[in-house]
Amino acid sequence: MKRLLKKRPVRILVVAASLGLIAGFVYAAWTTNGTGSAYSKAGTATALSTVDVSASTTASLYPGITGDVLIKVSNPNPFAVRVTGVSLNGTNADIAADASHSGCTTTGVSFNNQTGLAIDVPAKSGGTNGTTQATLTGAATMSNASLDACQGPTFTVPVSLTGTSN
Repeated sequence: MKRLLKKRPVRILVVAASLGLIAGFVYAAWTTNGTGSAYSKAGTATALSTVDVSASTTASLYPGITGDVLIKVSNPNPFAVRVTGVSLNGTNADIAADASHSGCTTTGVSFNNQTGLAIDVPAKSGGTNGTTQATLTGAATMSNASLDACQGPTFTVPVSLTGTSN
């Protein structure tokens, strides 16, 4: 019986060592390392545009007074954009009265470029462009050179937008 007791701890040690050795081989057999390259491709940004909001524009222009400009920006990109500037695209002569005021040939309207803006436009989602509407306070001025025929029209101001991904 004493002999049996002496062999048992040795057997347990041999079995434990064998299991450890087998587990090590299994682990080593399934572990591997390597190097290589991964790839990612950047998309291309699409230009922002504006949406007609003439129907919701309120009268704020009078000769000798500055007025507000209403703008609605459309973003066709899959990322949000922050508009940081709006500037006149062309000259003040390109600002036009609506078609029902054809006698308003000398509008006297000018646009004051806007910088330092923070107009956030959401990303395109579910096939629909993200849009945001904003009021540019005091961005238009009407001079005393405006004709009487320039009473009441909505003026279209061609603009360029500056923005960054947000």
